[in-house]
Amino acid sequence: MTTAHTHGLTLASDAILSWPHRYGSTTSCLARLRGTRDPAATDRLLLTVVLSELRGQPRGHYVLSDVAGAANSARAQLVPGSVDPGAITWLVHHGEFSSADPTGPESLTRVDLHWTLDRYSVPAWDEVTRLDYDDSRQLLDGLRLRPVDEVLAAMPWDIPRPRQDGGDTGANQG
Repeated sequence: MTTAHTHGLTLASDAILSWPHRYGSTTSCLARLRGTRDPAATDRLLLTVVLSELRGQPRGHYVLSDVAGAANSARAQLVPGSVDPGAITWLVHHGEFSSADPTGPESLTRVDLHWTLDRYSVPAWDEVTRLDYDDSRQLLDGLRLRPVDEVLAAMPWDIPRPRQDGGDTGANQG
């Protein structure tokens, strides 16, 4: 099982994150930040960021195909400035709400991103680990994440909603 910072949550925030995808076009996901105080240094926040893939994004513009871009945007837009970017746990979340896995159970993929000077770099494939379903469920429960559809329904502004037909969008539809 992967480690994430779940004990004694002191920060919980949900937001739609949009960024210019490295393949062009803007894409979005649900970003959820969960933070705890570091027991070794109480002035330090340990942060886990969960990026939930939403269906309805342009074909090929998945979170995992530009996780460094998503992380750089999340850090700039959502992560408190006092958080060490190199110490964040990054998880990509898939399930019925996603374009990548619209019929399977919820799953998490841990991505070990490296912070260099002012940005995250694209991870090597050995730095990306898909967790099994039991570990994913246990970690999601520990992070106290509400269901994606419930979070999206509670957001008070116009945001991209998951498509009801479950298909990806592409340039040529018809």
